[in-house]
Amino acid sequence: MQVLKEISEEQKIIKEIIDDVNVELLSKREYILAKIGKEIGEVDFSFQQFNGRFGGKNNLYVDSVRTQFLDFDDFYAQWLKGLIDKYEEDKSFQLNTYGKIYPVKASFLNLKLIQDKEIEAFVKKFLERNFYNKLNERTRSKPSEKLWTIWFGYQLIYGLIIAPVKRAGQWSNHQSEIRKRHYHYWTIGHILSEGLIDPNLEDPLRFSNINDFLMFYQSVLKRNSVSEYEQVFFKKYVDYLNNSSNIEEEPFLIPEVRYAGLERHHKHRLDFTILNSHTSEYTGFEISPSSSHMSITNLKEKQCKVNIELSKKWDNEMQKRNDYFKEFGITTITFTDSSLANLDKCFEAVIEKLKSRPKSKIGVKAQMDRLNSIK
Repeated sequence: MQVLKEISEEQKIIKEIIDDVNVELLSKREYILAKIGKEIGEVDFSFQQFNGRFGGKNNLYVDSVRTQFLDFDDFYAQWLKGLIDKYEEDKSFQLNTYGKIYPVKASFLNLKLIQDKEIEAFVKKFLERNFYNKLNERTRSKPSEKLWTIWFGYQLIYGLIIAPVKRAGQWSNHQSEIRKRHYHYWTIGHILSEGLIDPNLEDPLRFSNINDFLMFYQSVLKRNSVSEYEQVFFKKYVDYLNNSSNIEEEPFLIPEVRYAGLERHHKHRLDFTILNSHTSEYTGFEISPSSSHMSITNLKEKQCKVNIELSKKWDNEMQKRNDYFKEFGITTITFTDSSLANLDKCFEAVIEKLKSRPKSKIGVKAQMDRLNSIK
């Protein structure tokens, strides 16, 4: 609670600073409007129009609805990149279509305006004030609504919900609370904060510490599996967590994610799944030895039907992968007999997805250099 209070106070201070600076910049509007009139010939271009052109359109050149930003610099760099990319796209189209440039597109005007240092500073403050007014929405991960509730398991089924609430006997998300959650979704920290959902209980199954959860992972979830390969993956994941420097930030290696949720006759299950909220990269892992996925029983009696039955099995396996990708954006990696001969190497592929973190962000300086190089 103290951390949240400190964050709230810091946001308030930042907003006050931005408001003060913004008032100072407002006094320069005569200069800005004169500059606009001189360079683009719009002498009647009012301050309100200028405000609407930039201050009210922070989503103009960047998808702020779906994108998670590290901080304002990250947002502003991507906004600048979007503007410059749009300018270059419009410029290329006009040259290829008309053989010359007609500077009437918004991208031409906007780029020309913010090449002026005073106007660029003014625009930046408009965007910055809006960014900090919506800080939580801008900086946290933004999962698809389809992933707000995950059900997993084979014989025993559990749920992982972002903001769990039970209404009329059904578990769902408390939608107004989702954006207020401060942990990264689908991580160990998520589980320690919200617990897991047993659909037969009235309250979430909670863990007082990481050791309690690891005990549950091994004594319940691991024992629920009958695959010798899956058993190895469970153990390797626990070893991975025990060697982590920040366990709560580690993605949860989810066993048997159920495509149809709680439906008794489920359509598909993925052996293991990582929903990495740090990178918004979703990966499923299928352990598929031929003995369990492509074997034919009573082969002698079915010799003439072998190809048909194998074709059906193959279609089912591929449909599973296609369905998970289409519905949830989960890409599936499959371990077959040849790869399962080296389980350490197989799990290295899992570790790669567990460790994945955001790539280095786009820099403001690089985009400003790019902006100023345009003549």
